[in-house]
Order: sequence, then structure tokens, then C-alpha cells
Amino acid sequence: MDKQLYDDYKIAHISTNDVDKIYELEESIKNSCNKDIVLIAYEPKETTKG
Repeated sequence: MDKQLYDDYKIAHISTNDVDKIYELEESIKNSCNKDIVLIAYEPKETTKG
């Protein structure tokens, strides 16, 4: 994907519970398709317009 698509986003701050769910989902997908999977949570960057 084009890096430009991510310029307005940053890595999200998520709860430990959500991190655990993401790891479980990565494992599930990895086991079903036999590929390494990495899921990343993003959130919009705060911008100031002035």
C-alpha cells in the first residue's frame, strides 16, 4: 500500500484486552491460511487547523 494513505494516522493506544483479541485473531488467521499475519490498530492523527 501507498505510504501516503497512512500519513493521517498513528498507531492506536488500545487496551490490553484488545491487544489480546488482536493476537488471537492473528493466530486464527495464521492457522487457517498458513501465512504470517500482523494486525495493527491505527487511529487518526489529531490535526490543528488554523
